[in-house]
Amino acid sequence: MPVVLFTTMILLFLSLYIYQQSMLQQAASAAAERTAYSWDNSHKEALDGSVPVDQYDSLYWRMTDDQWLGALFGWAGAGNSQTVPVPSTPSTEGELPVIKLSKTGSAIPAGMQGEMNYQNALLQRKVTASLNQMISLHPLDTLLDGGSGLQTSGSSLVVDPVEFIRSISLMRYYGSKFKKNDAGEGIDRGNAAGVLEQLQASGSKP
Repeated sequence: MPVVLFTTMILLFLSLYIYQQSMLQQAASAAAERTAYSWDNSHKEALDGSVPVDQYDSLYWRMTDDQWLGALFGWAGAGNSQTVPVPSTPSTEGELPVIKLSKTGSAIPAGMQGEMNYQNALLQRKVTASLNQMISLHPLDTLLDGGSGLQTSGSSLVVDPVEFIRSISLMRYYGSKFKKNDAGEGIDRGNAAGVLEQLQASGSKP
């Protein structure tokens, strides 16, 4: 009888563990998907995607705030990223990716911690939510590797079909410019990056 009772209790705690893991995974996936969906406008509500009338980001936010030109010319590295801790307080100041990430990070359920990360690899922009949660299931602490702490992550790609087509067209254009012909003529990639750094330092917009 004690063996049956012990087995039943272990199965019960294991079910609770799996349930909490599923809830954590759902929260991470939802946070990443909501952020990616509303990435084209920082004024969108994180929970439902609604946006106030006539509220938009600057015209060239993809080239400047989203570090697109930096990835293209190698001025800030091919893979630019921003990370914010969660839960976080919604911010209206700072870099645009941080504002967008913190907006969704504030909706993370209580008791869950971690971080949200945005990566811009030129043709692939991805939002990743990594969460962890400590739960108190003492009978499982000795049975599970790492105790009863939960960790998971969810990611979602930022989908912008029109911008993707423009990016391909622009890459083809600059690719032909960077390619040197037989006479050694062509645009130097380092010089192009230097011009962009000067524009950024002066606060100019393309």
